[in-house]
Amino acid sequence: MPCGCAPVAASEHRRSRLWIVGGLHAAGWALVYAAAQRTWGNSRGRFHVKNDWTGDGLSQNDEASHLFFGYTLTRTLSAQWRWGGMPPRRSRTLGAAESALALTLVEVMDAFNPAQGLGISDLLFDYTGVGAGLWTLSHPGDWTIRTSVKVAAHTRLFAETERQSDNYIWWVTYRPQLWWGVKQPLSLGVGHSVRRAPDGVTPVRELHFGIGTSLPDLVRTFAPHAARVLGILDFYYFNLNITATVR
Repeated sequence: MPCGCAPVAASEHRRSRLWIVGGLHAAGWALVYAAAQRTWGNSRGRFHVKNDWTGDGLSQNDEASHLFFGYTLTRTLSAQWRWGGMPPRRSRTLGAAESALALTLVEVMDAFNPAQGLGISDLLFDYTGVGAGLWTLSHPGDWTIRTSVKVAAHTRLFAETERQSDNYIWWVTYRPQLWWGVKQPLSLGVGHSVRRAPDGVTPVRELHFGIGTSLPDLVRTFAPHAARVLGILDFYYFNLNITATVR
């Protein structure tokens, strides 16, 4: 008679993967918390709200970053829970919920940080990004949200100065399949960023029109399986672009 050992072994394997994912997430969020406190200051002040839409001197580039992180975190965390053995719908739901919770807690930290403050517009763009990420997971398509940097030497994951924030371009890209189908690697993109006027203070909005690719899209042309493994790196857009200043 069959002993049923194979189903038990598979269940144990999935449980082990889930513990790995949960442990990595817990450690990762602890590191993010420590880095955020070290970069932006401790959250030990009184609760307050900031005018983040027009009062931060970044011309909504910060809101664009929140949209990107909500979107990217949702997709990345969902993929990790899926790898851990969760069913597709449950992994999507958990990834979205974890992303929304983490980004909400960042704003709660800011609310008690004397140098920051709760950003209502930041939260709205966080949740919009989470919603967009959740939608694309259940309705896959050829568009996505990505980022790139202007000067690699100025790159900081946690932007501490206006110059560091201005270094990021936030993109919406579309990859037409054309005659290569899914192996067509090039995407068209519209990006948003900010630079400083000659006075070094006034923000100047920039729009970018680019053509480029991501590492997974490029690798997919000759190694589809490797591209799936590299899927977590799809957020970065290698591109050539022209820039228009918006006054």
